[in-house]
Amino acid sequence: MEAVAKLNNYPTSPRKMRLLADLIRGLEVEKALGILQFNPKHPAVPMYKLLKSAINNWEQKNSDEKVEDAGLVVKTIMVDCGRVIKRMRPAPQGRGYRVRKRSNHVTIIVDSKHNRNIPSVKKNVAVAAEPVAAEVQEAEVVETKKAPAKKAAAKKSTASKTTTKKEKTADETTEKKSPAKKTKK
Repeated sequence: MEAVAKLNNYPTSPRKMRLLADLIRGLEVEKALGILQFNPKHPAVPMYKLLKSAINNWEQKNSDEKVEDAGLVVKTIMVDCGRVIKRMRPAPQGRGYRVRKRSNHVTIIVDSKHNRNIPSVKKNVAVAAEPVAAEVQEAEVVETKKAPAKKAAAKKSTASKTTTKKEKTADETTEKKSPAKKTKK
């Protein structure tokens, strides 16, 4: 059974918080707590507390099981934009620059390993990569068969274009030179 913990309107930008969220997504709870505890970034402290809160929420729901035996995992972690406070900062020549103070919402879902119905990402990537690789190989074989005919046709067309351009330039130069100079009367 999964447990949820939410942190709303924490005053740091969502991008900075997502960097931490990416570190602990999919990890076991003990490893995630260790990473957050020793991370030097300032949003690591509230995220550590939020993860502890999610673990406590899981204990409340599953009073008959122990956290150590359940093998809790950070199933989902989402960081969304919160409210943006807009302020003005004095700027040169009487202007004012807009300052956007961002905040974020963090949601953590914790679940035990044996309850997870999510297939591992590595298996999906490997399975998905095999048919694509086969299609790419087939496409390369087809292209190599068609390539000599296309290359020959392309060479002929470019050769004819270049000769016509040369002929045109030669004709233009002769036309410019052929008219006799006008004599002044």
